[in-house]
Amino acid sequence: MDAILNYLMLEDLLVQRLTDELPELKAILTAMDLSSVQANRQMESAAHVIYMGDEVGSGHLTQGSTGAAQVTAQIWMVVLVIKFAGTVSTGKGNREKAGPLIAKLLKALCGWQPAAPMTALRRIGTSNLKVGYDNGFAYYPFQFKSTHVLLGKL
Repeated sequence: MDAILNYLMLEDLLVQRLTDELPELKAILTAMDLSSVQANRQMESAAHVIYMGDEVGSGHLTQGSTGAAQVTAQIWMVVLVIKFAGTVSTGKGNREKAGPLIAKLLKALCGWQPAAPMTALRRIGTSNLKVGYDNGFAYYPFQFKSTHVLLGKL
């Protein structure tokens, strides 16, 4: 089993994957949180990668008998930013512009195996996150989960 030397290594791998698979985006950026994405000066068609934290199970099945091995799931958000197109009243122009990019983004990340020991990405719900519109831009958030086993001192 490969050891994790950089707990947040998935950030760079996600940026590279999006850069390779969505060349039509002007930039693939990283951000501290969703509010900093909206506060920053935006550019036409970009994606922001954000670490959202992790989930750690409890009990011997996810922590081993001594707690030294931890099954941990990291959650990462990718926010697609599109400059608003069309009329504000219907939003149709914006959806026509965003739809193909969303399809490519999901195709690039859903089921993608980044690197050992991380598992393939699975899309997870964003029930507390909605598409947002601000200052001429639309923000489409998508969350993904990848699991690995973190080995502590045995």
